Amino acid sequence: MNKNSRAFGSEPVDATAKLFFQGGTACGPVGLTLAREAEAEGEGAAGVEQVLRLAQAEPLISAVEQWLRSDWDPAPCGGGNEAMRDGYQIMVRNPALAPPGTLLHLPLEALRTPPPDILCAPALTWTAQPADLTLDNVPTSVLDQLEPGALVLLPRAFSPKWVVSLCDPSGRLPTCSARLDLVAQKLVEVAAKAAAAGAPPDAGDAQLLVRLTQRVMVPLDHWMGFGSATMPFHWPVPQPWAVQLCRAGITHGRGALLPLGQGYGMLLESVEAPPA
Repeated sequence: MNKNSRAFGSEPVDATAKLFFQGGTACGPVGLTLAREAEAEGEGAAGVEQVLRLAQAEPLISAVEQWLRSDWDPAPCGGGNEAMRDGYQIMVRNPALAPPGTLLHLPLEALRTPPPDILCAPALTWTAQPADLTLDNVPTSVLDQLEPGALVLLPRAFSPKWVVSLCDPSGRLPTCSARLDLVAQKLVEVAAKAAAAGAPPDAGDAQLLVRLTQRVMVPLDHWMGFGSATMPFHWPVPQPWAVQLCRAGITHGRGALLPLGQGYGMLLESVEAPPA
């Protein structure tokens, strides 16, 4: 697991200001974090308080059970347990579900099925995940011609709809497609909609890739393909557009994107010797 990822709800919390619950489901353990009443902060949680606060999240619990097609009976637990740390974190915004700010901690298996509309944005805020953005594959013969100042063309960048690949650095989430509008400096579509515009680059280890050096952040619901159709996806990809030429995790060259008419190329600025 990527310890630096924002996906996993590992930020330090004041345990006295929150109530932590967890329960098993058919998809694995699901966690729930509820804020305490202001007057109760700093004190040990009493059973009555836990029951009353959990009752306020009953609509959310019912919606999650519908989504996962599984019973879910969250019970009090410690906030530092593994299931809470490793779950993908989602924040409730709709007070009809639970008090705003309530957090769900979901295992990856739960995300393989789209949630019901009541659990989609804007009712919930799905945490943004870091992604490696692969711009294109290039022929491996490029490695024989590497030198500073060389120009590597990116064929996909000349398409009216430039489809790229997004990969999870931790290797947990599936690779997904996105459409890149570099003029507007943003990703404008992800998942199925982008794939319909053309095949994304193969980001496998055998491929020679041109990849943005800086990772981008993509909301989890869009990454998994169930972002709200009524809320178009626009996610910034700001400059600088430093890029690297890599294969199987080894960087062979670094440079920058260079506009070329209706497309782009990679201008090599430095070449890195392969490891001995």
